[in-house]
Parts: sequence; C-alpha cells; structure tokens
Amino acid sequence: MSAVAVPWASTHLDRSRSSILEVARDSLGLYVAPPVSHLELAARLPGYRTDELERLLLDRKAIGLRTLRGSAFLIPVDLLSIVVPATRAKNVRAFGGYVRKALVTDTYETWADRIDELLAGGEALTKAEIKERLDPSDGDLRALNFVVSQMATESRLVGLRRFSSWRSAQIAYTRWSDWLPEVDVETPDPGDARRELARMYFRSFGPATIGDFAWWSGLTKTQARRAVEEGAIPASGEAMFGLESEVSSSAGVRLLPIWDTLFVTWRDRSRLIPDALLPFVYDSSGNATSVVLVDGVVAGVWSLGRDDDLEILAAPFDSFTPGQWEEIEAEGQIVARLAGKDSARLVRRSDPPDLVAGKRNLFMRPLS
Repeated sequence: MSAVAVPWASTHLDRSRSSILEVARDSLGLYVAPPVSHLELAARLPGYRTDELERLLLDRKAIGLRTLRGSAFLIPVDLLSIVVPATRAKNVRAFGGYVRKALVTDTYETWADRIDELLAGGEALTKAEIKERLDPSDGDLRALNFVVSQMATESRLVGLRRFSSWRSAQIAYTRWSDWLPEVDVETPDPGDARRELARMYFRSFGPATIGDFAWWSGLTKTQARRAVEEGAIPASGEAMFGLESEVSSSAGVRLLPIWDTLFVTWRDRSRLIPDALLPFVYDSSGNATSVVLVDGVVAGVWSLGRDDDLEILAAPFDSFTPGQWEEIEAEGQIVARLAGKDSARLVRRSDPPDLVAGKRNLFMRPLS
C-alpha cells in the first residue's frame, strides 16, 4: 500500500490564516499538554507564539479537559455542552473504580466535599497544594491525586495550566462553578450531544467508519452507531460515512509532534501510512511518534535533541532531497522560536528505529 497524502487544508496544515480556536474546533483532538500543544499549533498557524495559548486559556475561551478517550484535549468553551455530555459517563465510570480502590480511610464523596469547600471563593490549587492543606492520612495521601482527577472528570473542577516553560506546565484546580458559571454541561441530553459530536467528527474527518468514530470518541460501538444513524451522517461507500475531506495541493514540510491529532483520528492506522511503515510511526501501545510530512506524505521521523544547544534530529524513511532538508531546517527554526532560542541545529540521521521492537517510550524521542 502506498502513502496517501494528508488532506492539507481541512487539517489546517496549509497554514492559512486561522486561529487557535478554529484549529481546536475542527480537530477536537489537540493535546493540551506542552510541548505537544505548542508544536501542533505551530505546524498549523503561521507565526504562532506559546503565550497565545496561555492567554486563550486564561481568557476562558478554551480549557484543557479529560475527554474523548480519557486524555486531556484543548476544547473550546462553546463546545463543552456537546463534548462533555457525549463522553463523560464512560470516563467517570472508568476512573471512579480506580479512585474507590485507592482510598483507605474516607470515601470519595467525603474528600470531594472537602476539596469543594477548600476551593470555595475561586481559589486555584495544585494537587500538591490541596494535599498540603487537607493533610490526609498516609493511606489516602496518594489517593487524593485520583480524587482530584475524578472531580475534574465529573466537571466539578477545572484544571488551569500554569506554563512554567514551553515544555511544561503545572495544573491548578478550581471549581467549575466559579470558573465557568454560565457553561451548562448537566442539562443537555447525552444522546443529542453524541449525534452532534458525530456530525462534527465526520465533517472534519470523513469519510470514516463507525469503528473509527467509536475509537476516536471513546464511545461504545453501539453508541457510535446510533449517533451516526440518528445524526443522519451520509454514507460514502461500503461501511464509510461522511463526505470526502478537502484535499488541496499539499506542498511543503511540517514537523508534527508525538500524539499529533492527525495520527490519532482514525482507528485504521494504515489510512495515511503504508503497512510497512506502521512500526516506525506507532509503538506496540499505539502511541504515534513525531513525524516529518513532505508534501502531505509521511516521509520520516524527527525528535528534539539537547536542550542547551537546541537540536532537531531528522531521519527519512527513504531519502530527503537537498531542498527538503532545507525546509526541515527552516521548520526547525520555528521550533527554536517556541523554545526561546535564536536558532536550532539540524542533525541529519538515517535508519529510523522500529518502535514496536524498540525500548519502552522510544516513540517520545525516536532519534535521541
């Protein structure tokens, strides 16, 4: 199977004039944690700066939310009334079991009430600060991490990100009712929300299968099928739904980070990547590594090297032309600006590693 070009415009990789909110709304799959969030946005928005995302979050126009498959994504506030009711129930059940097993002394409800009272008045505290204030017994000390996460999953808390560098951020938690008092995620019907979520998914990522939508959203196959049928998603071939995404001229190089939304959108991983290359892009757990796109086609991998003298390491699956190496170097300078560096040094490598056969977490820095 040969490589298939990425739909350039519909994934915002053409870098047409857009905004963080537009990119987040169309993909609903941008990881909010740095540096992945910054690298995803820099690949899609011309001149993107890291302080733009921080300002957007502080202005309460978007939040980082554990949703879809249970991971933390950047969700525009105006979509919360769709995304939360559609996906929350499964995540609440999944994480709730861990919480209750971890607690030794008091119950989840008791600790949740104490945390709610502690944060009354709009205070925002990290998990460490919450534990310091509440001083739990040794038995419940570690479990309090799970309690806070579960409260966020239940939309009782909002995680606010305090960026300490372009690579890292602390999360401070405040009450949902204080941070987003006018955002109602309790009243909307989950079935209605799933239908709208299906329309959004197939509008951005169609044609795709019901299995693709179920995997991406975290819904059960039954829920996904019902949402597609009741949402009147148009069929576009055998077992496929949604209209063909726009495939404009895909020209240029992009450096996409690990877990880029493009590679966690479809369950069928061979959609954009030839079968022979899959072990070089995904590890055995399904984690996607950082890839080099050339004219919309996955052509190699890259990774960040040393921090002190910022390095961009890149390796082709086949070969890069001299002009493509120049474009990779230019993209590396975009990464350098994100990192607050004057420049980045390009290191040319060969023989990308087999991530399935390699050591654990090799996907995070495949060339380091």
